[in-house]
Amino acid sequence: MNKRFAVLGSPIAHSKSPAIHLAAYRVLGLDWEYGRAEVQKGLLRTFLAGLNDVWHGFSVTMPLKEEATRFAQETDRFAQLTGVTNTLYLDEFGKWHGFNTDVFGIIQAVTEARIGLVKHALIIGSGATATSAMVAISVLNPNAQVEVLARNAESRRTLLALGKQLGLRVRRAGGLRAASRVSNLTISTLPAGSLDKQAAKLEKALFWKPKGALLDVAYNPWPSKLASAWTAKDRRTISGLEMLIWQAVAQIRIFTNGSAERELPNEIAVVSAMHLAVESEQ
Repeated sequence: MNKRFAVLGSPIAHSKSPAIHLAAYRVLGLDWEYGRAEVQKGLLRTFLAGLNDVWHGFSVTMPLKEEATRFAQETDRFAQLTGVTNTLYLDEFGKWHGFNTDVFGIIQAVTEARIGLVKHALIIGSGATATSAMVAISVLNPNAQVEVLARNAESRRTLLALGKQLGLRVRRAGGLRAASRVSNLTISTLPAGSLDKQAAKLEKALFWKPKGALLDVAYNPWPSKLASAWTAKDRRTISGLEMLIWQAVAQIRIFTNGSAERELPNEIAVVSAMHLAVESEQ
């Protein structure tokens, strides 16, 4: 049966999701289509109301993730905790389900990097992805200490409150230089280029060295200036592409069987094809 899926958001023209999903569908032998659609903030419900019955699900990116949570008739635990939905799935009864697979994407990206137990983490930013990062850390280590470095006082307070709700030891970070020295995982959730000036200074700083690995969700260009600063100090970096691929794996699980928990047939080959698809687009 031919089914159609797409990634929704704005801007959307440079999304790698179509290449990633279509590569996976080929390995799985699925005759499905996956495209992209420009949908601006506030217009998600209008867009979805105009669909015909060939559409079965969507990946949702900024600025629609909170809107998708409000739209979904049923949401998974991660979407409920974060208020963020990046996957919408229409079941056979016409009911829209909302999922947050970004949490799974972060968990898998960190786990695959084999950096050890995350005892002390630093989250940079306080938006939707930062919220998913907080939940991911709570899954990786329910006893972790987490510092948050963010300019927006209101969203920072909300993120810290979520951390406390999850049972984590949380506090506001004093600064990037100091916090990265004690964190064995730093997760930057900021847009590409946001920390370029600070990163350049850190790379040249003789007496600064981060304690642990960096996951930078901004993967274009790669390495980011922040990742280069970590590499210059002989520390591990994880590209946001790893998060992107693994959150897409969870989406495809949902699209095929309605659950993010059940692995895909031949999942190792699927993930390999997704990586190749990304590399060919670089």
